Amino acid sequence: MATMTERFPLVAERFQRVWGLRLPRHVAVFAALAASDGDALSELMITPWGVTDYFRDGGLDLRGRDGLDERLHVRFRRDPAEFVTVMSGGSDGLHYGLWYDDPAELPTMIVHNYARDTAETWESESPSLLGVVAEEVESHLSDYGSDGEEAERMAPLIEAIEWFDAADDAALLADGPPRWVYEPRSYLRVSVLPLLPPDAGDPRTGVSEARLDTFQKDPAGAAEWIAQARRELAGGQPALALAVGSELHWLDQDEYRQDGSDLLVGAYRALGRDALAEIATVHAARRDLASVQVLAS
Repeated sequence: MATMTERFPLVAERFQRVWGLRLPRHVAVFAALAASDGDALSELMITPWGVTDYFRDGGLDLRGRDGLDERLHVRFRRDPAEFVTVMSGGSDGLHYGLWYDDPAELPTMIVHNYARDTAETWESESPSLLGVVAEEVESHLSDYGSDGEEAERMAPLIEAIEWFDAADDAALLADGPPRWVYEPRSYLRVSVLPLLPPDAGDPRTGVSEARLDTFQKDPAGAAEWIAQARRELAGGQPALALAVGSELHWLDQDEYRQDGSDLLVGAYRALGRDALAEIATVHAARRDLASVQVLAS
């Protein structure tokens, strides 16, 4: 734990400088767990991946391969800009990330996404990565039995989680609760919707599923939604642009790439969320990378 605590300010500075985002202290606790008990973690196919790679020995010497932007590291093609990967899961491209409603603030929560399945993004219950690992242990034992061979396999990881629990609590206490953690949240059909100020307009989340259907089956109807989002964005209300842009980004169809990018970047700029606008811009330019493993020595 001492090593990762010592590395934390250096990693946080790199993250702030390159990504324009703030790193919560609980990430260092997970990095310490992985460094000391990686074999136990591997029983659940969980490993550090993403920003947590900076905590590895020599991690701060890593750079984007072939001149690629570091912000593309472990950014799957349908990941929202608000999603920053910190941990891999098991099958189907499961990865976990910090969710940034506002880049000026600490992340509001932890989210997960099965990149090779639905690629939808939903929140996890725990406010820390250690807590998410504990949830995964509980789920595994619920599925496969809480005694016998499976319990024996999980015992070292459970013991490690308990050992780091006090450090995790201290990290959460030191950072304090995220600014909007208790605010009511809306959802799109395929993702969490970022929290918005009350004057941002109406994202029409209630028709998100119907909108996605329109984008796939009705070009004229799709064009009207996009035009309406552009009009509201130009009028100072970016909510619909953010919602429609997010849906088009998830849909990942070539004919909507430019519209989706324009709406997302415009919405982020209007909201003053420039770090997210930059991530979205970088991602839009390189969504077709063959591998999301970008950091290399």
